[in-house]
Amino acid sequence: MRSHILGKIELDRTRLAKDLGYLASVPTVEEEYDEFSNGFWKNIPLWNATGEGEDRLYRDVPGSAIATEHAARVPYLREIVQTVFVGDRLKMARTRNLKNAVVIPHRDFVELDQDVDRYFRTFMVLEDSPQAFHSNEDTVIHMRPGEIWFLDAATVHAAINFSEHSRQSLCIDFAFDGGFDEKEIFADPTVYDPGATPEIVTRKPFTQEHRDRILSLSKVIERQNFRDLLFLLSKVHFTYDVHPGDAYDWLVEIAKKADDEKMVVKAEQIREFAMEARALHDRFSLTSW
Repeated sequence: MRSHILGKIELDRTRLAKDLGYLASVPTVEEEYDEFSNGFWKNIPLWNATGEGEDRLYRDVPGSAIATEHAARVPYLREIVQTVFVGDRLKMARTRNLKNAVVIPHRDFVELDQDVDRYFRTFMVLEDSPQAFHSNEDTVIHMRPGEIWFLDAATVHAAINFSEHSRQSLCIDFAFDGGFDEKEIFADPTVYDPGATPEIVTRKPFTQEHRDRILSLSKVIERQNFRDLLFLLSKVHFTYDVHPGDAYDWLVEIAKKADDEKMVVKAEQIREFAMEARALHDRFSLTSW
């Protein structure tokens, strides 16, 4: 797992509560890449390429990102962004909330033209949900509030919250022109303190019996529940010791066993769209046939 803890800050719960109240009041709208999730998934841009509060799409931007109107309404989070991190490499900052939802396995930055190694994403949970987890390739973790993580979004990753309790977080993207040291993102060098032990989730062994049971879903799959089965399969790796990308391989096999060529094609297409290649502004429908 390349994702790791960069440092930690102590959150001021009183000041944070006011900001969380504002974030909760912002209406939920359709997200960019909404096809990646189900349940409650809300992203609110604080800094982005345009300064527009409804612009939720990450893109390369010359210079620094621009504060949106939402940044002015969350003074504590604005202070964290401006005092903990260096602003000249900041390309986007947003809050993300996930409740009773899963974000399917995917890779980020595949729609951009640059080398993925120049992008650097940090992630910090603001309020804890014990049933919320992230995965990064072969590892599942539970992030604790205040931990500042490097989230290796260029590799296959996913997220889930099995509960209705908010898992509000702060996600900040940086980009560099060439080689860099990860500590360069911090305006406050005392925050950079790598090496903390993460809370890694112990998962159950995955057996041939489990695989056979999954493939038996070919008996119930229909075009009308194709999307539901993808989200179901995307949850398996949070409990069992398998790679998150296996969800797509199972979906393809299930579609083949169901002898529906259109479902086979769609299963292969969503695997490519989520993990291999897509263009900026591309969308994918899991329900149109």
